[in-house]
Amino acid sequence: MLEIEVYNCGCKVRIYAVEFGESKNDLTERPSVISDYSPCSKHRNARRIPPQEARLLKVRGEHEAFLNE
Repeated sequence: MLEIEVYNCGCKVRIYAVEFGESKNDLTERPSVISDYSPCSKHRNARRIPPQEARLLKVRGEHEAFLNE
């Protein structure tokens, strides 16, 4: 996993780097980046996650990093 974005409403976006291939020698040169969305109860049926009105609070990755507010 690369990072997790946490929004003020409770929505979360998990971002992964995934390598595809039949064998170790067949892996792609660059991993594909895939996003997994976990909407909060308020935005369960939203078309866009995170919603435009949501504010990014924190980004956690290999080295935990906090954004200035």
